[in-house]
Amino acid sequence: MSKKGHIIGSLIRLKPEYEERYIKLHKNTFPGVLKRISESNIRNYSIFLLKGMLFSYFEYTGRNYKVDMNKMGQDATTQTWWKLTAPMQEPLEDRKKGEWWAEIEEVFHFQKSVFRLKNTKRFAFCKEIDPSATYKLAKPEGIYGVDIKNITIFSKKRNFCAYIEGGLDIKEINAVLKKLFPLEPSTPWHSMKEVFHT
Repeated sequence: MSKKGHIIGSLIRLKPEYEERYIKLHKNTFPGVLKRISESNIRNYSIFLLKGMLFSYFEYTGRNYKVDMNKMGQDATTQTWWKLTAPMQEPLEDRKKGEWWAEIEEVFHFQKSVFRLKNTKRFAFCKEIDPSATYKLAKPEGIYGVDIKNITIFSKKRNFCAYIEGGLDIKEINAVLKKLFPLEPSTPWHSMKEVFHT
């Protein structure tokens, strides 16, 4: 299966007793794991955490996603890494067959072709909506003048995750998300903590 140029978002739970160790491990990721990630054509890979839920975002630039993921799975250093991290995680019950992290659907993407700010910041936000709530993603015209390089929103049932790059602060991002994602009854977006990036 080809996923060239795809953006991938995924979710998994983190067992609360392992939170501190998980964060420490990811601040000291094995160099061989980082090398394999790069060789598997994964770029701009971040993992964020909030209240026991991990959200990952990455951009795949290769030609055959399945082949690259198989190479990663066969890598000895990566296997050692997974033996450390897997016991800390709890996969979602409704993940697809063969998934550990549950891939989530991209429902909105906006990216500026020209973005001059060099030191962009990365943010992730999540929200859970009431099943009775009505929502419709707005058109991006209203954010063309905003200092955003990339905003991608993912969905899995009632959970929504947003990944954002740009020069904004959290207050400005919340205003953008509210504009893009009008929702009745309104529920807040919650900022997530980045625990890994490569």
